[in-house]
Amino acid sequence: MKKLLIATLSFVLLGCVSDIKYNYMPQVTPISYPELNAITTTYIGDNMLNQGEVKLMDAVSFPTTTEITRPFHAYIIEPGDYPKLGENKNHLFFSARSDDGNAIVKTFTSSPEPIGIRVRKDNAKNEVCISFSTGTDFCNYDKQYTLKKVNITSQSKLQQTLIYNGKIGNKINIGYREFNNDLTHPTFSNNAEYDLSSSKVIRYKGAVIEVLDATNQYIKYKLISNFNTPQESMNLNSFKR
Repeated sequence: MKKLLIATLSFVLLGCVSDIKYNYMPQVTPISYPELNAITTTYIGDNMLNQGEVKLMDAVSFPTTTEITRPFHAYIIEPGDYPKLGENKNHLFFSARSDDGNAIVKTFTSSPEPIGIRVRKDNAKNEVCISFSTGTDFCNYDKQYTLKKVNITSQSKLQQTLIYNGKIGNKINIGYREFNNDLTHPTFSNNAEYDLSSSKVIRYKGAVIEVLDATNQYIKYKLISNFNTPQESMNLNSFKR
């Protein structure tokens, strides 16, 4: 009888077994800023050209703070859109952190760390579960959430940028920086000088820029092509939510 009581209590505390699937692939599109052939003004020290990517992702959205509780344990899901990780026959699995930095917060220091969120595909009883690395879930019913698609903009693994460094006489100085994941420490950098009396069009690593006006404070230009292929290039601002 004592063993049965312990087993029952363990089931109540831990919930059902979790098996998060990481089999979801979002739709990824390369983007760059500014858009092609648009007249752009950039000031000294600022980036003239950036590239990155936008991910169209499924997400579970919590409009308000959502509490998931069990005896001696409580977790708060902060409002936000939590990107999808994967799915199986009956369930959808989502990240423990939203795209804007919100997360699942545990209210007891002794509680296990959450690794994801699980909901049912059939939305039965509005069940929401929090999953753990121990292979268990905490589940509550009647929780408010919606499933939606979100655009998440991020830097690409290899980030390339051009920086305006000013003008002396007829010559302008353009800085080039390469980053790989860590945007605080470039993996490669270089400065190039261009004589505008020879040509108003400058080129660097596939990027082609027509200079319309340049002073020691700003540069006005049109982007003819970028580090990505022109056909795949899009305006970064069009993906801001």
